[in-house]
Amino acid sequence: MPTNRHSKLIALSLKTIALFGLALLVAGVLSAAKPGQQTAKDTETCVQCHEAAVKSFLHKPHDAIGAASCSSCHTGAEQHVKEGGGTNIFAFKATDLVAQTNKACLKCHGDKSAGFLTWPHGKASLDCTTCHSVHAQPTNPNLLKTTVTKTCAACHQDVMAKFSLNERHRLQEGILSCTACHNPHAPEAGERLGGFKQEACLKCHADKGGPYLYEHGASRIEGCTICHETHGSPNRHMLTTQSVADLCFSCHIAAPVWHGRFSEKTTNCTTCHATIHGSNLSKIFIK
Repeated sequence: MPTNRHSKLIALSLKTIALFGLALLVAGVLSAAKPGQQTAKDTETCVQCHEAAVKSFLHKPHDAIGAASCSSCHTGAEQHVKEGGGTNIFAFKATDLVAQTNKACLKCHGDKSAGFLTWPHGKASLDCTTCHSVHAQPTNPNLLKTTVTKTCAACHQDVMAKFSLNERHRLQEGILSCTACHNPHAPEAGERLGGFKQEACLKCHADKGGPYLYEHGASRIEGCTICHETHGSPNRHMLTTQSVADLCFSCHIAAPVWHGRFSEKTTNCTTCHATIHGSNLSKIFIK
């Protein structure tokens, strides 16, 4: 029969074995999840020929997540190494098919951009590398090749020209950027920004959104852009027309006859109908 001392020794030994086993298990988990482990294995081989590319990748966003390696994105790497180089590897070149490039990126980024191919940028046959660098741009967020404004301006030059007009959103000053209103990876919410989609405008112009007892139907149905140019305009308050009366009469063609005596030189609609975005006092938006 084991003595009390022997029982204590046996219990201590079992405890030691259990702790050792637990330590091995934790070490195995940590080793498997160690950031950059697979990357380091890849880079030992790739750096021999692609030193500049590997250095631009290390310690940057894709490397930092610890889940990517050269072969994660560059398919065909094994054959490429076996044959000592050549074009037998997917290298994100401009000549590669758009679908191939997007497929490589969406393997990891598909959770937020799964429908990218059916959204405006995808339907325009753009691939991720049109805007983003594969390895790193340390001075720009989200691996953009340049600033947000310059990235968008490369394609949307007609829109950028409007930001040079006298009435405009302050994009050039850096007060906001294109992505303050637009999500480049999301489907188009609606060209006229009507109804709930006008919330893009109300994020900044909350005072124009109410709620009001008497709402202006134009802002709730057609949207803010039925009266305003969203990027820039030569007209006051970024209106779509210089004449306020012409703008109002474009919808309110059944206005009382005596309104015809007014002209833009003597008065305009908002002289009386001042609360044009909505009112809690008057259904015709009188002061």
